[in-house]
Amino acid sequence: MRQLLFCAAAFGFAAANEVFADELSANLTRAADAARTVTYEGVAVYRGADQFEVFKVQHRFLNGSERERISNMTGDPVQLLRTDDRVIWVLPKGRTVMRERPTLKGVLTQMTAERLAQLASWYRFVDEGGDRIANRSCVGILVAPRDAYRFGYEVWYDKATHIPLKISMVGPQGEMLEQLMFTEVSFPQTIADAAFDTEIDTSKFSLVTNNEKPLNLAPAADEKPENSQVSFGRLPPGFRVISHEQKPLPNDQPGQMEHLLLSDGLASVSVFSAIHPPHADKTFSGISHVGSVQAYGRMVGDYHITIVGEVPSATIRMIGDNVSPVFTPDAADAAPAAPAIHHP
Repeated sequence: MRQLLFCAAAFGFAAANEVFADELSANLTRAADAARTVTYEGVAVYRGADQFEVFKVQHRFLNGSERERISNMTGDPVQLLRTDDRVIWVLPKGRTVMRERPTLKGVLTQMTAERLAQLASWYRFVDEGGDRIANRSCVGILVAPRDAYRFGYEVWYDKATHIPLKISMVGPQGEMLEQLMFTEVSFPQTIADAAFDTEIDTSKFSLVTNNEKPLNLAPAADEKPENSQVSFGRLPPGFRVISHEQKPLPNDQPGQMEHLLLSDGLASVSVFSAIHPPHADKTFSGISHVGSVQAYGRMVGDYHITIVGEVPSATIRMIGDNVSPVFTPDAADAAPAAPAIHHP
């Protein structure tokens, strides 16, 4: 009888945990939706490896359209201007954009209800209780990895509006690797169109335009896309190829570089491969990192492979050690080029 009662209690506890996890998942979904559909403005700080920046953020959602402007308040002037999925970077001459920091979208756009259901295999959701951020009452949720192949995330959202006011990437010991946090925030009824125009004299600046495309994370039948020049003998659990692109090599070099994007639904890793010219300068080799960004370079036959991502070094190492070329260089020259991904 006692055993039956114990089993019943255990079943009830498991069911309660499942309901609780569903509640946390639903709150993350609401936070992701609020980041897109609520009008807000404020000041945010970004902290990373040897980096501290302050930004002014303005975001408006009006008649189904989203506009956003992020301007740094320290260092060289840089601005991000967004209209729905179209992004324009205003950069000093000679600067390039590697990724879209400090926008909130990087993590939050992954947090749809369907995506979170997939992520439950690789992450667990933990209630972090309450705190006060930017003078607002907030609730925190930890997205904790179930293994050593991914980092975790803390999302703190405003109780009243569900706007995320602090997002942190955390390491295996709970250490903060990167963080974006609002220090001031307000919720005006609307923001005028003029607020989303740049006042910078762009004759001395570069404009870099990017049309974002939602990532397709549907399960793939094969980890090697058609016409890919590399394949993987083994990948970390949950990671698969979700994007495939061929692009010319930089600096007018002959040949093409292939870019494969791998993801578990939240973390992502880029794999770049190109045939290495025999008389080229020395290439990057081995493991390196800057803050949370890990990189691994190696030669595989005549191909130089570079793997880059905000994941633990074990993840980068497993991917890099298990990548191999599909074609020899002669066969690669004869093989049809993989279709490039064209953004509308």
